[in-house]
Amino acid sequence: MLDFILPIAGVWINLGLVAGVGLLIGFVSGLFGVGGGFLMTPILIFLGVPPSIAVATGSAQLVASATFSATVAARQRAIDPKLSGFLIGGALLGTGIGIALFNLLSRLGRLDGMIGVAYVVLLGTVGSLMLKESLGSFRRKQPHADERPAENVLQRWLGGLPMVHDFPRLGVSISLVPLVLISIVIGIIGTVLGVGGGFMFVPALIYFFRLPTRSAVAASQVQILVTMVTATLLHAVFNHAIDIVLAVPLIFGGVFGAHLGTLAGRVVNGASFRLALAALILLVAARFLYALIASLLAGSASVTTKPVSLAALPAWEGWIVIQANQSSLLYGIATALLALFCGYFGARLFSRA
Repeated sequence: MLDFILPIAGVWINLGLVAGVGLLIGFVSGLFGVGGGFLMTPILIFLGVPPSIAVATGSAQLVASATFSATVAARQRAIDPKLSGFLIGGALLGTGIGIALFNLLSRLGRLDGMIGVAYVVLLGTVGSLMLKESLGSFRRKQPHADERPAENVLQRWLGGLPMVHDFPRLGVSISLVPLVLISIVIGIIGTVLGVGGGFMFVPALIYFFRLPTRSAVAASQVQILVTMVTATLLHAVFNHAIDIVLAVPLIFGGVFGAHLGTLAGRVVNGASFRLALAALILLVAARFLYALIASLLAGSASVTTKPVSLAALPAWEGWIVIQANQSSLLYGIATALLALFCGYFGARLFSRA
């Protein structure tokens, strides 16, 4: 039997099913380069994991899948260090702000409802915009492998802002003002929702700054990697919300899924890539909206974390609870290192296959 009680979350769950979720999220990450957290957090919540635990523990899985994809991108020389540096700087600042906001909402008892509404709004908006543009590419019969989207008024306006910086490897000049501000905002949203932010970063880099699709994906993976390592440590120290029993099958399933997604990504052209991602985002938004409406009609209370008595846990799970509470920094570091190790060596192993 693979049913275990999660020591931090306090709920029973089938770890084989969790590994399957990790496989799906890893596949999405490897194929779309967006981390997959926008799918993982809702799925874990639907399986009964409290939202705070789903958000925090999901960050560890995102570390593994992003490490895998970033390693592959680095080997292909698809990463622009200058662009990644600016994105990481803004996103790290946003991550710190996001942790503070997460703690505040949690104390006020507003975290669960905010997460649900935010998912519906963000996913619905981003998915609709991507669907419109990708369908337009097919109508123009321009579904090339790495084409840039058509130039738009917003992109021209952003390009006219001060502090323009050249990125010769990408063939673009970008104002650092909107670039850094967007990275801060997405860092905040990604940390509070446990989504990595890739599903917002990739469309923003493509449609606001006209980056080629693959370049946007590579930059997104580096940003996700750094910010999710930071988020994992901060969640472990300040929230004690990382459940390593939940994280392990997510991590291992995610690494293998990332390999399958990377292989699939080699044969998907740019317009098809964005069309499939848009459809996936809209499906998740619809599922979350349905859950919100059902919850309102039923008048059900939000899911909360219920601490489990140590006496009710197996000895090894009781030890995990003690470490999570008494050695939270080391616990967080161990979780992040496990994810980094699995992602990096998974990429090295599968590259030889």
